[in-house]
Amino acid sequence: MKESNSIVNNYRSSGKPQAQALPVEPAKITHNLLFLQKFFRHGTRIASVWPSSRFMARASISHADFSSARCIVELGAGTGPITSEIVKRLDARTQFLALERDPDFVQVLHNRFSASANMRILQADVGHLDSILSDQGIAPHGVDCFVSGLGTASLPESVRNAMFGAVKKYLRPDGFFSNITEVPLYYLNFYKSIFEHVSFQFVALNMPPGGVYHCRGIR
Repeated sequence: MKESNSIVNNYRSSGKPQAQALPVEPAKITHNLLFLQKFFRHGTRIASVWPSSRFMARASISHADFSSARCIVELGAGTGPITSEIVKRLDARTQFLALERDPDFVQVLHNRFSASANMRILQADVGHLDSILSDQGIAPHGVDCFVSGLGTASLPESVRNAMFGAVKKYLRPDGFFSNITEVPLYYLNFYKSIFEHVSFQFVALNMPPGGVYHCRGIR
């Protein structure tokens, strides 16, 4: 899969709050089958065999305050289940970046969210997260929340370290990092080694069942 930080879709905010910005195109079964195909081809480089359910997606952003957040970053957007839930709640004054490495997934995101006014879809690798956020004009401690759909614990160590280095640099002191998982509680100690405060939210209605790590206070 190609690594790039090129902007695939770049829209500017109107400056006025919007009640709801619905995706242009809803999720399709072809998106799910593409996800499954990628999993069989790339294994653990794809975090799951199937996109997150709406229940998992909603759980992943359950700690977000959309009325006050001014910058939200999604890591590993895939085919957009979490992206969709963010866009539906997004205030027009909030900058939203959705990062995805796989070019086929990026095209799906481009098709689904092309009418969303204040988001940017970036084809990028999280190993370059620091330079990506800098290029987007985001100041240190300027991100309210990072929402990750990645298999973070299984990323190559160099990529994982670079990603969390950027998270530490850009996350607000009162901001949070959430990460979905399909192995409930297995990586709890992993996240506790990185963050001071970690809670786990179980989500049964997902294929397979899993949950979300909600993390604050990066060490």
